[in-house]
Amino acid sequence: MIDTVVSGDCLDILPTIPDASIDAVITDPPYPHIKRDYGTWTEAEWWEMVVEGVVPEVRRVLKPTGSAVFILQPNSRKVGSMRGWLFEFQAWVCREWNMVQDVWWWNSSMLPTVAASIHKLARQSVKACVWCGPLNCHRNQEAVLWDESYEYTKEKAARRLSRQNGRVSTPSGHSMDYRRLMAAADRRGGVTPYNILPIPNSSNASHGAGTPLALADWWTRYIVPPGGVVLDPFFGVGTMGVAAIKNRGHFIGIEKESHYCETAEERIARAQEENAQMEMELVS
Repeated sequence: MIDTVVSGDCLDILPTIPDASIDAVITDPPYPHIKRDYGTWTEAEWWEMVVEGVVPEVRRVLKPTGSAVFILQPNSRKVGSMRGWLFEFQAWVCREWNMVQDVWWWNSSMLPTVAASIHKLARQSVKACVWCGPLNCHRNQEAVLWDESYEYTKEKAARRLSRQNGRVSTPSGHSMDYRRLMAAADRRGGVTPYNILPIPNSSNASHGAGTPLALADWWTRYIVPPGGVVLDPFFGVGTMGVAAIKNRGHFIGIEKESHYCETAEERIARAQEENAQMEMELVS
């Protein structure tokens, strides 16, 4: 089943995957009360499908140090009144499983909506990356370090010139040893990422709710060990599979809609060809 797009309902397919065989689950499930060509669910129906149906199978197939990320966007009943399903899910994970850390994806290219421009609300530009797993789950921070910003580089240079590299206190009462901070960034080749990931969402003509490849790639590098297997029970057009291939890993994708399966297979075939071409160039 490895490196395969499986056509069917994930509730039927997941029980066929062996116990403790998956390194990570990264998925962008449907949300309640959002109309898509593949269906619409109430909050109760979503809870039954995802929390009562999918999550127990995900926990079963994950390896002992494996973790899962559910990418979910809050939505509202009407302008000025949010639905609670996402926050209830996060609380359930904290209570019944374990939330490793709260992480959010910021779609930094989000345009103002009617709710923002007419009804004076803020833009809804973040999605929760609900990260579930054991305390000791695999995570390779070295693979997802951020490049130093221009301001950070400038600050580092100024402190070195003035020799102000020691511990500095801030008005909040926190203190920081800039010498150790700068040495760590130099040694590691980057700075520790924030838990808000600013990744613009490029348009995806093949899927109305497509996950950006950059986000799938970031999570794949972070929580999947080299050569590991990523499972996506809501595969869509195969972005998680493309990310796994890009990082020399493996995937299992489950998708209910046959036309999405076809698109996913085409994208994955192109990614595999690109990998093969790169390997040939390296050898030559």
